[in-house]
Amino acid sequence: MNARLARLASPVLLAMGLMSAPATSAAATASAALPPASPLVRTADGRLLAPDIARIVERGELVIAMYQVDSPPFYAQKDGVMSGIDIELAQAIAGELGVKLRFDRSSSSVDAVVEMVGNGQADLGISRLGRTLRRSQMVLFSTPYLVLGHAMLIHRVRFSERYGKQPLKEAMRNFEGPLGVMANTSWVEFARRDFPAARLQPYPTWQALVDAVRRGEVLAAYRDELAVREVLEQDPRLALSLRTVTFTDAQTALSVMVGVRDGTLLAFVNEVIASRAGRRPPGDRRIKP
Repeated sequence: MNARLARLASPVLLAMGLMSAPATSAAATASAALPPASPLVRTADGRLLAPDIARIVERGELVIAMYQVDSPPFYAQKDGVMSGIDIELAQAIAGELGVKLRFDRSSSSVDAVVEMVGNGQADLGISRLGRTLRRSQMVLFSTPYLVLGHAMLIHRVRFSERYGKQPLKEAMRNFEGPLGVMANTSWVEFARRDFPAARLQPYPTWQALVDAVRRGEVLAAYRDELAVREVLEQDPRLALSLRTVTFTDAQTALSVMVGVRDGTLLAFVNEVIASRAGRRPPGDRRIKP
């Protein structure tokens, strides 16, 4: 471009620049003013909910994975009606969500209940479930709704034959005998951790394990204090051959299991548990004058 053409083009180019600059600036401002996409989901009734909550509300049903074998006082079925501590908690959660409740009891083991939740086949797992390191790699845990001490159901004669007059505390520290546990439950992991020298023998059900202790197949059975005490409470005659030991330094925290992607659902369950923990009967309200 020669000098004369350059002088003529400069005002035109300048004008074009002045005209385009405001338009570009306005577009940038408008873009910056746009809100980011909301992570919430609008349901059919107009509510804005987190995706994991909306999934349940839109379905109209909360699916709870639960072990197929009854475990009172936590869950049991009689005449087609489910009842127990875990059932009441599940009903409270479903009630707060305003949806129906369905129990999926297809799991043939307690560990299978946890796996169902981890695989997304159920919204929650509520089934007398203890927190373990293995399970923490598959699901999220709610805050505990009940904490139970660990305990042993011991065969008196077999235990005495093995440890003689050795103090109980020392015998527990060096426990090496056959120790019965329920297969595919948290108690397998607890027993390996608490009694590393013991020879673990798994049994399919708690009743099968209790029967094994009575026959002397194992020195003891390892489970929570509630289950162990109940054995002698239901049949006091067994106290002649069996005894119980509760450990004050070992506890299991029972929690609701939640899918790893369902963070808002976990927070919601925690709130329901917290609200139930401090609840008093209507006629027992504390009133400050």
